[in-house]
Amino acid sequence: MHLRELTIAIETAFPSLGLELQRAATWVLNHPREVGLMSMRKQAESAGVTANTMIRLAQSVGFESYIPFRKVFQDGLTHEAPHYTERVKKLQVGMDREFDDELLRTHVSNVQSPTLSNSPDAIAQAVHRMSQARRIFFLGARSCFAISYHFSYAYSMIADNGVLVHGLGGTYPDQLDSAGPEDLLVCITQNPYGRQALEAAKLCSQEGVSVLALTDSKIAPIQAYASQSLLFDAGTPSYFHSMVGSLALVERLLAKLAATGGEPMLRRIEAFEQRLGASSAYLSHPQAKAKSSKKSP
Repeated sequence: MHLRELTIAIETAFPSLGLELQRAATWVLNHPREVGLMSMRKQAESAGVTANTMIRLAQSVGFESYIPFRKVFQDGLTHEAPHYTERVKKLQVGMDREFDDELLRTHVSNVQSPTLSNSPDAIAQAVHRMSQARRIFFLGARSCFAISYHFSYAYSMIADNGVLVHGLGGTYPDQLDSAGPEDLLVCITQNPYGRQALEAAKLCSQEGVSVLALTDSKIAPIQAYASQSLLFDAGTPSYFHSMVGSLALVERLLAKLAATGGEPMLRRIEAFEQRLGASSAYLSHPQAKAKSSKKSP
């Protein structure tokens, strides 16, 4: 059983549990990393229940004892670098129509995941955090940099307080040096987790900077530093992890921000459009040019 399946099982069983078991279940769901790292007795102490209650919780979702229950959380903590070579070898053995169908299903599932994994209240809370921040620092390392760049660029169309943390020359700490409690770090990370992004998030957390994590697991390493986290899926049958889930989450946040930004955002994006027009940023359609020239005296 995977961690996500176990989490769903606990949430499904929750209404039928007694108050003591519900207290234990609530603690487990809110502290998945600690379940994998702490002893059962320490967990029970932190949850305010007995050790026997933790055992009964495991049994309520189909485990004989707490050891295999806890192992699901421990396995979730193990994030090895992906074996790209082995994945490519499997693809080269044979790729048929079934693969295409599986890839399509996975893409659709990943795109849906931000809506299924995050409540409207959680999205609204994240949008509120962003709208109240003095500055927003956008950070994503390695493959996630593309997502953070898109987020930063699209956000710059509606607001002027965004900062892209690119880390050129190893300058992640330098770029975040001025961040303070009134600011917000939006950090995008997924398995395999980029070390530099996690170190930057840890630094910000230690300095009192709120961290909004966009990530793929409730026990992703960045959860230790996040003030709030939003989830997406990144699974794929291909050799490289999928980025469509994270992009779908970013698109949702951008739309919500624009919808709640009011007149200031309208003025900002109008000025942005005018700059695009003045600089001829985009090619005009040849037919549109021809029609325009015919109207000229």
